[in-house]
Amino acid sequence: MATSSERKPEDRSGSGPLVRQDYEDESGRMWAVAMPSDSDFPPSMGIPIGPPDSSGLHLPEETAVRLHNQLHARGMFTKRDIKGRHKEVFAAVQAAFKVDVAKVTELFN
Repeated sequence: MATSSERKPEDRSGSGPLVRQDYEDESGRMWAVAMPSDSDFPPSMGIPIGPPDSSGLHLPEETAVRLHNQLHARGMFTKRDIKGRHKEVFAAVQAAFKVDVAKVTELFN
């Protein structure tokens, strides 16, 4: 029988300290997750840290992915992360919509 310090060969869940890992999902969104440092599981199985789900904003998918990734790139995962960083949140929103502004401007050419 395995002791608490030993892992069974079939146990791939990991028991090490939690570390942050980043990964890109199938939609192109970057995610930060917490995983045991010695886990053999893919990061998509980790405990989500953020950024939060933005579906409530009802943005077009392309814009939602860009905003999500802008928040990720700035380390804005939780309410605590954005506290006092309103200018950076605004910059993330601006960057997410930058391409859309270019598309609208092209309409006038």
